[in-house]
Amino acid sequence: MAGGARGIQSIEVSGRILRSLVEVCEPMMLKDLAKAAGLVPAQCHAYLTSMRHVGLVHQEMDTGLYRMGPFAMRLGIGWLRSSPLPSAAILELKSLTDELGFMSLIAIWGEFGPTIVHINDGLSPTALNIRQGTLFSVTGTATGRVFAAFGDAGNLEGQIASELRGAARSRSLGPALTRENFEAQVQLTRKVGYSTARGAPIPGINAVSVPIFDKDGKFAFVGTLIGPSPEMAVESDSAAVQRLLATARSITDGFSSAEKSRTKQETSQLAQAGARL
Repeated sequence: MAGGARGIQSIEVSGRILRSLVEVCEPMMLKDLAKAAGLVPAQCHAYLTSMRHVGLVHQEMDTGLYRMGPFAMRLGIGWLRSSPLPSAAILELKSLTDELGFMSLIAIWGEFGPTIVHINDGLSPTALNIRQGTLFSVTGTATGRVFAAFGDAGNLEGQIASELRGAARSRSLGPALTRENFEAQVQLTRKVGYSTARGAPIPGINAVSVPIFDKDGKFAFVGTLIGPSPEMAVESDSAAVQRLLATARSITDGFSSAEKSRTKQETSQLAQAGARL
């Protein structure tokens, strides 16, 4: 059949609505959401009613605005836990948090830049308003600078330029730097393989971030440790830096070993099946 296998149109339309909510990344009025999804308001409302019943969207009682629902978050968490590399990272970073007592998190590149998708709360108290979905700036955070150093430059430049001229600050955590200072920090991050933040953008809080690579050596996402400045040093020989670097290597190496083992097992199973034919 031309155009591939036939799908279910109602699911595809629901996907357009969800994509619009993700792209705007804030509660939306029905008419605006309908326009973004290419629907008339009455049709969009019918879809939203069904999506609200299963928790994919939520309607705010006081304003009537629509936003992503709790089941949408559960789907994202399910993807993290079922995908081999993120799943390995979650376990390894949780072990590091248990060992050192500092918050650890995973950030991926989202629609508006570095986005927190998983957090392991640390034992050390930190006055941080960080949760799943929190946006970090590229230019003003250790996490963002790792994306700038190892990520796809084509996806990054627009966000970087926006932050440097001050247009994107309201959406993400972290102050913008000058172009010269920012590029110097990115070069240093590439050289040493990690980035640190000392008391900024949050006073009294330090952070160290590292790139996580897949089995083919391709940059995938960022792992970060965050803790109080008096307790978590971020010098090159500090426990936070050295243990996080070792954890990043362990995640990649463990994932590679698991993939090789799975491939070997699948090959063996295919050979056995062929022998029975």
